[in-house]
Amino acid sequence: MSNTVVLTLRSPLDAPLDAECVAADRFAELTEREIAALPVWSGARRAPLGDFFDVRGGRATSVRVVGDVARVEGLGSGAGGGELVVEGDAGRRVAAGMSGGTVDVRGSVGDDAGIGMSGGALRVAGDAGDRLGGGTPGASRGMTGGEIVVAGSAGRDAGALARRGVIAVGGDAGERAGRGVIAGTVVVFGRVGVGAGEGNKRGTVVAGGGVEVPPTYRFACTYRPPHLRLLLTHLRRRHKLDVDDRFVAGLYRRWCGDVSTVGRGEILEWVEG
Repeated sequence: MSNTVVLTLRSPLDAPLDAECVAADRFAELTEREIAALPVWSGARRAPLGDFFDVRGGRATSVRVVGDVARVEGLGSGAGGGELVVEGDAGRRVAAGMSGGTVDVRGSVGDDAGIGMSGGALRVAGDAGDRLGGGTPGASRGMTGGEIVVAGSAGRDAGALARRGVIAVGGDAGERAGRGVIAGTVVVFGRVGVGAGEGNKRGTVVAGGGVEVPPTYRFACTYRPPHLRLLLTHLRRRHKLDVDDRFVAGLYRRWCGDVSTVGRGEILEWVEG
């Protein structure tokens, strides 16, 4: 029994590969041969994982993926535990439906990373695409728990429809960050695109680099939120996120809304450190 299962891409991919079978806790009781036999999809064609990856190790809840897997989709989907490390970029739906464990991507990820997530931690060293921590198509809720930390920027609809959980984005976020959030927190250290917090019920959107506050919000006060200081300190310590001191000890404008809903959400706009 090895401590880590290592999957090494055999050759560059010329089409997307759906590899939702790659989740650390699923490998815990599987041998090297059984892991290589797990099904993946290339278009409409089903094939064994071993046709695309060299597999080394088995019966372990630590997994490392090596190679250019920017076209591999679904890595870590549905994971309930263990540790998955991707040594570079990854494709769409990374950690979708994840309920526990950690997924650590050392590059960027595509759209729909962390959608439907209910627990665990997703860490991305680069950028993320659209709908980070959002909901699956037709769902009334996005993520319901867990933590997502992106060191770079994120696309549109980050945290859309979130029920709870934390999303932290080190760079900018696109349009409608925190759209329709029921609860939970979306922290953006860069600039937030238009439509931030639209339809917000009880969630928090933090804007460190500027935000166009929707007209359906009302100004409440300017203060130093103690709960935000605790959260940012936690992100530093647990996820090694580079959080500037000016945000931790900063002064924020608090805007309450969205008044088109129950109006108990908030946008915290950083003013000065």
